[in-house]
Amino acid sequence: MICGFCAKEIPDKVGLNSCGGCGSRCRKIHCPYCGYVNPAPGKFLERLLKSKPKKEDG
Repeated sequence: MICGFCAKEIPDKVGLNSCGGCGSRCRKIHCPYCGYVNPAPGKFLERLLKSKPKKEDG
């Protein structure tokens, strides 16, 4: 995932755990570089982002 503020790559393992600030499994991912709170993508969007583009014949 790319941070919406500093545009750095957020490691995948950061999004697996909640931030701990609210005490529950919130849907927010804090950037470890700048602290910006990014909304976590839904499961459908995650599948789209992880899908590999098809190679073109040619």
